[in-house]
Amino acid sequence: MVHDSLGSSAAKYYSLHPLFRKAFEYIDSHLDRFADPASNGRHAIQGDDLFVIVGDNQLKRPEEAALEAHDRYIDLQVMISGTENFGWAQRAACTEPRGQFDPENDFILYNDLPTSTVTALPGEFVIFFPEDAHAPLIRPEGVSGGTRKAIVKVKVDAK
Repeated sequence: MVHDSLGSSAAKYYSLHPLFRKAFEYIDSHLDRFADPASNGRHAIQGDDLFVIVGDNQLKRPEEAALEAHDRYIDLQVMISGTENFGWAQRAACTEPRGQFDPENDFILYNDLPTSTVTALPGEFVIFFPEDAHAPLIRPEGVSGGTRKAIVKVKVDAK
C-alpha cells in the first residue's frame, strides 16, 4: 500500500508499474473535470489495461466496511473531495473470506479486521496492490457526508 499526495511526489511511483506514469498524468490532466458530477462513470485510458471510475460514495461506520482484494487490478484511489479512511491488512494474513473469489469482477471480501487505517484527504491518493486487503469508504470520526473519488484500475500484467 502507498499513501501520498498528487503533484510532483507522484513521479516517484512511476517505476512501480509500466502504466503508473500514464495513470498519474491522466489524473493530473483530468482532476478538475472529475470534480463535476457529469463525469461520473467509467473512462477508458488504455482499454481494459487502464481505466478510471469516477463517482460519489457514502461513507460507512468502521464495522460496516469489509476488507476486499483484487487479483488482476491494482487500485489507485484518488480523493477529489471529502475525507475517507481506508483499512488495510496483509492479504496473506486474511483467513476469513466471505465466500469464493469472484473472477468476473476481480473481487473477494473478507471478514478479517484491518490491522491499520490511513486517512486520505482531497488531493491525496492510495495505491492497493493485489497483496493488500483494503476496506474503503470508512467514515473518519467527526466527518459526515460522503466522498468523491477517482479509482484508477491498473491491470497487473499490462505493459
